[in-house]
Amino acid sequence: TRTEPDLKELACLFPLLCNYIPQVPPRAFQVQGPHDPLVAMLGGEAELPCFLSPPQRIKNMKITWTRSLPSRVVHLYEDGRDKPEEAMAEYLGRTELVKNVMHKGIVVLKILNVQPSDNGQYRCVIQHGSFYSDTMIELKVAALGSHPQFHVAVTRSGQLRLECTSEGCFPQPKVQWMDSEGREIPAESETHTQDKCGLFHVTTSLLLRETSQKNLTCSVWNPVLNQKKSTPILLPGANFP
Repeated sequence: TRTEPDLKELACLFPLLCNYIPQVPPRAFQVQGPHDPLVAMLGGEAELPCFLSPPQRIKNMKITWTRSLPSRVVHLYEDGRDKPEEAMAEYLGRTELVKNVMHKGIVVLKILNVQPSDNGQYRCVIQHGSFYSDTMIELKVAALGSHPQFHVAVTRSGQLRLECTSEGCFPQPKVQWMDSEGREIPAESETHTQDKCGLFHVTTSLLLRETSQKNLTCSVWNPVLNQKKSTPILLPGANFP
C-alpha cells in the first residue's frame, strides 16, 4: 500500500517551493558571566565562569576564550575537543575547561600558575551554528609582595634618612609612613619599578627632622586585596638636629 507523502516530500517535488522550506535555527541563548571582577593570587589558579541562559548542553558548541582582540585566543573548544594549538604561546599548558559542568550550560575556564600578564579582561564566546553570544569577564591578579625592609643612614647634616623597600608586589602598591599615633607622614621620595615578570618593586624614603619621632611604621598596601604588610622600626635615642 502507498502511504501519503508528508508535506516536505510534496514540496520538494517543486524546485521553487523547496527554496522556501524554513530551516530550524539553533535554540537562541544568551551568554552571561559575573559582573564584578574576579581576583586570583599570583602563582595560583583562576576560574573564569560563563553560562548559557536558558541552560542547555554545550558539548557540541564552539567555545572560544580570548583577550581584548579575537585573534588573541586563550582557549578554544570545538568539535567536542580542546584545541591547544590555537592558543597564544603564553597560555599553552596553562588552561583547561571544567568538563563536568558543561551539560548544565556552564563553562569554566581554569588558568593555572597565574601570572601578572593574565591581569585584564577576557571574552567568553559560545557559538552554535551561525548563532553566537558573548560576555566579558575581568580578572585581577594580586600579590602582596615581601614585608617592608628598612635601611637607615645619616646625612651630612646629621639627619636620619630612612629607606623602606618591598619587592614582588602586584598591582602597583601604595606605601605609607606612620608615626606612633597612627598619623601619616609624607614621604620624601617614592619610586616604583617593574621587573621582567611585571612585578613591582617599591622604594620610599623619609628624612627625619624631629627628635621626637622614635617609633615609625612602613606599610605596603595592596589595592586589590585591601590588605597590607607593615614593619615597625624603633629608632635609637641618640640626639640629632
